[in-house]
Amino acid sequence: MTQRTIRWLDRTVIDSLKQRAAAAGRSIEEEARRSLSEPVLEEQLARQRTRVASRRKLHKQLDGDEASPDPRLFREMRDERMRQIEAGALRKTEALR
Repeated sequence: MTQRTIRWLDRTVIDSLKQRAAAAGRSIEEEARRSLSEPVLEEQLARQRTRVASRRKLHKQLDGDEASPDPRLFREMRDERMRQIEAGALRKTEALR
């Protein structure tokens, strides 16, 4: 965390911060911190939501409207392939004996 000093704030701004802090049961410092942080964090969240929406749109364009396959299907396919590989390795080992 860094520390910044904000000079020459209008008295109405300070009074408003005091009132908001008192109503919320917070210190003036915490109220000022939240007042500065919330718009920035909301902007970041809005950008993230926009990126997610564009990726979903691209996904639909590439894969159609169908949802992605269930991850369990991939696990089953992987497990079956591993069984096949192990069975093939076992046959080769037995053939070498």
